[in-house]
Amino acid sequence: MIHSIMVFNNDGVPRLVRSYTGPSLREEQSLLKELHKRVRAHDAESISSSCFLTVPSELLKSNGPDLRVIYRHYATLYFVVVADINESELGILDLIQVFVQILNKCFKDVCELDLVFHWQVLQTALEEMVQAGMVIDCNMDNIMSAIDSMNGVKEREYSRSTFFSRWPVS
Repeated sequence: MIHSIMVFNNDGVPRLVRSYTGPSLREEQSLLKELHKRVRAHDAESISSSCFLTVPSELLKSNGPDLRVIYRHYATLYFVVVADINESELGILDLIQVFVQILNKCFKDVCELDLVFHWQVLQTALEEMVQAGMVIDCNMDNIMSAIDSMNGVKEREYSRSTFFSRWPVS
């Protein structure tokens, strides 16, 4: 089971925090801070492109000792998944890769500002892929069609709700 998914920048500023096991806000903030510190340190000292990190059980006290951290670093963003030992590490890396590819399709080379200003697309993509901590879909076509339909609904709602759309064009 996936316990949480986080996206943060090089400075540790969270761009997405989704928790599926319900830690308190204080625990979530301390977990984010500690994960950022450990991932940055691991990334700096690692010669290989290792993306796996074991975290001491005292850090994850509410979730149990059998959790691990899988992450990928893209440009200025870290995509971090905290999962239990029943999840495949390579499967989680594939999930992160598909998630980033979907964001790249949506934004044509995603950057941090895209995640800040278009957080709805980020949330929709993640909800189509993971629900209740379980991976439900990694098919890019299915996820892109869900995002496209969400964008179509938003555009129709916006065009109906704008002030000027009520007035006839002469």
